[in-house]
Amino acid sequence: MSTNIHSLTVKELLDAKVIKAEDVARFEKRLARLAKKEAKEARAADVLAQVGEAFHELTKEGNPTKHRAIWEKVGREAHSRDEVLDALRTLRDNGEARTYKLSNNNFQIFWAQPLPAVEEADADAEALAVIPGVDEV
Repeated sequence: MSTNIHSLTVKELLDAKVIKAEDVARFEKRLARLAKKEAKEARAADVLAQVGEAFHELTKEGNPTKHRAIWEKVGREAHSRDEVLDALRTLRDNGEARTYKLSNNNFQIFWAQPLPAVEEADADAEALAVIPGVDEV
């Protein structure tokens, strides 16, 4: 009697001694880990979307912002500090944001829109752009 293994239930496989109870327990743990990982990735994608929207709204006029302002905008009760910070880091890694510090104080980190790309001008064009009598800074 040839039976397709795909048509058998777990109980039938246990009864036929094809698998053991320890195997089932191991598969259940693995399934729980995978479900937790998928939920975490879905949550991170949701937080990234909300943080991206808040970040672009707060910095749309070129003004820098701090992590706390974005965290408060997306909801401090709804999202953890680390979730918001990870989303900001993802934005920075994707080139949508940049960070800078004015001092060595880690609480003074500012988040801003990336700087526009500056193309180098030709030397001749630069010489023509010099205004006589004005010192270059």
